[in-house]
Formats: sequence, C-alpha cells, structure tokens
Amino acid sequence: MLVITGAYIATSDALSTEHPDGYLVVEGNRILAVGAGAPPEQYRHSIDGSPIQFFDAAGMLVTPGLINTHSHLYQWITRGYATDTTLFGWLTTLY
Repeated sequence: MLVITGAYIATSDALSTEHPDGYLVVEGNRILAVGAGAPPEQYRHSIDGSPIQFFDAAGMLVTPGLINTHSHLYQWITRGYATDTTLFGWLTTLY
C-alpha cells in the first residue's frame, strides 16, 4: 500500500473536488481513498503486517485518476519563437 500525504489533491470527480492539504491511498492499481488532511487511522498502520509506504508530497500536485500521456505545454510556451510562419515553419524552428 502507498499512502501519499501533504499533497494538493485535485480530483477529476463530478464536483472537481480539491484538497489543498490531502492524502491519497493506493493499493496495487486501485485508488482506495482520497481526502483532506491526514489519512484515516486505518491507512496509517498495517492490519495484516504488509508494509505501508508513505510519501510526503508537500508542495506537489496529485491528480488521482488523471493520466497525462500527451502534453503540448512545451509547444505552448515556445509559440512566440516563430509567430510569423506556418505550423510547419514553427515546428522546424523548434526542432
């Protein structure tokens, strides 16, 4: 089990819930719990003796359920390098 603590949690639930100081509990490939503050007692101590890994994510953003496999951040930041050209010209300038 992995327990992430102290993170800014931005969920992708229907309410777009955010926790400025929250926790996330993962076991295997499943999210078990997400919430504000410290994790509940049941996630702080192992019941069956299996190890629990804790990760202090203070100052970090955690987005449970969101997998960003494709990003255009680099291109957005560098758009100003070739403003008077076509898309291909801009890409050629960058790469």
